[in-house]
Amino acid sequence: MPQLSVVADLSSLLQDAQTLVVAARRADLIDGWPLAGLPTAVRDAAARLAADAKPSMGGSVSTLLPLADGQPRSLVLVPLYDKVSRHLSETRALELHLALRGTARPDSGKVAILLGLRDSAHAMGAYLGVCRAYPHFTRKTASKPPVHPVAVLCTTTQGAVTAHLDAIAAAGQATRLAQRLVDMPTADLDTVAFENETRRAVDRLAHVTTTSMVGDDLLAHGLRGLHAVGRCAMAAPRLVICDYDPPDAQGEPIALIGKGLVYDTGGLFLKIAETRMLTMKCDMGGAAAMLGAFLTLAGSGIRKRIILGLAMAENAIGPDAYRPDDIIEMHSGKTMEVNNTDAEGRIAVADAASYIARTFRPKVLIDAATLTGAQLFATGKYHAAIVTNDGELETAAIAAGLASGDHCMPILYSPELHTSEYKSAVADMRNSVADRTNASSSASGLWIYMHIDDLDLRWCHIDLAGPAFVDNRATGYGVGLIDQLVRSL
Repeated sequence: MPQLSVVADLSSLLQDAQTLVVAARRADLIDGWPLAGLPTAVRDAAARLAADAKPSMGGSVSTLLPLADGQPRSLVLVPLYDKVSRHLSETRALELHLALRGTARPDSGKVAILLGLRDSAHAMGAYLGVCRAYPHFTRKTASKPPVHPVAVLCTTTQGAVTAHLDAIAAAGQATRLAQRLVDMPTADLDTVAFENETRRAVDRLAHVTTTSMVGDDLLAHGLRGLHAVGRCAMAAPRLVICDYDPPDAQGEPIALIGKGLVYDTGGLFLKIAETRMLTMKCDMGGAAAMLGAFLTLAGSGIRKRIILGLAMAENAIGPDAYRPDDIIEMHSGKTMEVNNTDAEGRIAVADAASYIARTFRPKVLIDAATLTGAQLFATGKYHAAIVTNDGELETAAIAAGLASGDHCMPILYSPELHTSEYKSAVADMRNSVADRTNASSSASGLWIYMHIDDLDLRWCHIDLAGPAFVDNRATGYGVGLIDQLVRSL
């Protein structure tokens, strides 16, 4: 179970290291500046590898080093592309994530990672990319590996990056928390455990008040949609609210809403095709990302009031499961005819968004959800999809993605074209589109907005179904993106 840290100098990085990883642009490796200060044998080996290496997304080369006391025994070189396309981040978070998986093995001892960056501003995104490569949840028992230290040093042509290391480390810690929560099976992380994890994480923060509405209390507050989704599970559905309200807060509140479906069977629209239900423990990736971002923002003492709302439920089946053809009055007051119980995430998020928006009156509301498989068709495995009613907010989200290494891309916001997908003969709307070929990911995000569209607020939806869970492991995606986006507002 690797333990990550970010260090400020080369001697701390190399102390007791068994494996040294050097990652930088291939041209910079050939030039040699990222290798300055390394032992001669290491520099010579890295130079030879760099001369023959060809960058690839997630590629690396390695070699054994001559035995010498106090020096690493093996070298892994990660030659990054000299240039990347405009939709990839210069932090190289994705390249680092894909390349570094597997560099900490049970017998590898301490791993030292040296990152050669063109700009010190890329350090946080690069470190979060490293964090993604080291998920730490495991329940293996056959041969429990010892704790492996993984130390990271960021450097530029000006020398080691030493500024903001505490903030970088905090972002990494929050990202790894999100990873752990998403990787946990529902037997360990039902809604009760998720609320407890949330409370435990925020308890150390100043100026934070945490409350929750559980089970039938949701009905008393009008959150009938969230209640319906989770009412037949063994652990009751709930809305957990964390209110960070520092005395020097400036401007209007910002609301962060996360989809926290701890498991999604599909409900009575049971996910039975092939293996569609497998990995549905990841359906709370939006809530995990929002919790992680809330921790970094509040922990930094940001002078903004931030309201976190986590809609937690398990979409289970049983005698009391909500049914197709049921009509539910949502918190917004709009009625919904259920035509797909597997489109449950939008119901939970919309109720939470409506309650938070009408109670706290934020000027900006951001929601994050592993909402649709259609997101992967729209923007791929590594870019979240952004839907927003505000052009400036869209621009800010894309910039935050490039700054943090949490890639995202805008998709259509067009109520004129998509609200008709939800037409119902007996209610204000249905909950799933009539035509899946009509920009389904966009239309699904829009459904959430339809429950707050009477309010004067800027809204941004993040569908992170693809990047939150890659190759059956959580990535902690979204913590950096949301942190950077909120700070830019």
